[in-house]
Amino acid sequence: MKALILLFILFILTSAKENRKIPELPLKLKIGYAWAENFEITYDKVLEAVKNGLNVIIWFALDMSSNSNSTKPEFKGGPDYSKVVQTIKNLTENNYNVINLISVGGWGAPHPDTRFTAEEYYEEWIKFNKRISNEESGFFGFDGLDWDIEGTDDINSSINYFTYEELDLMGKFSQLLKNGGYIVSMAPAESYIDSSTDEFSLSLLYNYPEWENELPNFTYHGRNAYAYLIAKYSIDTFDFISVQLYESWSHALYKFRKEHQFFGDILYNIVDNYTKGYLVDFSTDEKSGMDKKTIKIPQNKLVIGLANAWAFDKALFIDEKNITEGYHTLVKKNKDVRGFMFWSVGYEGHIPISEDVSNKTEFFMAKVLNSVFNQPTSNSCIYSIPLFLEFLLLLYL
Repeated sequence: MKALILLFILFILTSAKENRKIPELPLKLKIGYAWAENFEITYDKVLEAVKNGLNVIIWFALDMSSNSNSTKPEFKGGPDYSKVVQTIKNLTENNYNVINLISVGGWGAPHPDTRFTAEEYYEEWIKFNKRISNEESGFFGFDGLDWDIEGTDDINSSINYFTYEELDLMGKFSQLLKNGGYIVSMAPAESYIDSSTDEFSLSLLYNYPEWENELPNFTYHGRNAYAYLIAKYSIDTFDFISVQLYESWSHALYKFRKEHQFFGDILYNIVDNYTKGYLVDFSTDEKSGMDKKTIKIPQNKLVIGLANAWAFDKALFIDEKNITEGYHTLVKKNKDVRGFMFWSVGYEGHIPISEDVSNKTEFFMAKVLNSVFNQPTSNSCIYSIPLFLEFLLLLYL
């Protein structure tokens, strides 16, 4: 009987959308990850970036782990939540209404603990969000979750491989969050959703063909692992997908730096491939349970992931002129995208690393994106989870 009651509460929670305040996503997304090596500097820079035009903050980053005795799931890590509350309070007092997501993963971070079900993680998500919320400051918990699970430098590490248990947990948990009224996004590295190939693999230890001669020892690319999530759990599960063009030694980097292609053409071909759709052959691994599937990301869900002024050498940095011209190319060719994302807010104001010693201009990606498309932040809200049901679940658990 207890199990049936719990299932009933969960069903209502993930079906009803009538109370919890979650802002609607803006028409154009200007997204920044809130992270810096010295996290203390990030909070002030978040305020500055929002004033400069940022309208979605992705706070970095949670681990999906277990409690001390491994009996229950637990979300660990992340920013200093008291400072998140203070930051959002400052934004609210200055009439800035932004989307606040929290990411899971990051380079070198552990993959989710699959000993627990998606339903158990969803219960813990509700408790976690309640625990960190501060209604007096206008912070009601995070508006949703962003997937950023990746590999690591240690070539012998197990997290350089996905498992189907991990991917299915991500997919099922995403569906629960989406049905519960939360925003769900993902930020795959370029190779994790690679339209240049139909190959599929759980391994993250591949090279790119064009880089093999120059970088034979760089074997940290994937083969469409995130495409599995779209193929099995539907593109409708995800509100937007941010493709990281700043992945180390990416296709985009090779085309821009080695082939000297115009960034607008690079951008157009990327968007065209995703929006038209490309085949991924999942049948090469019978455990996938799928054959060939078309992976298609519509323009209203596609976000381009860029790097601000930390990037040089192995990571692609695109300056203001090329970003602006590139976006105008998309618009002219009817291939507009939902927005741009960048890593990370902590590097706003840095001087680009360049061989041109005369270039000493501070670079602010949020300002650049705001000049590319200046859309007001939506103040409207959708309403999802009835508070009395959340309270009932918390009491019951």
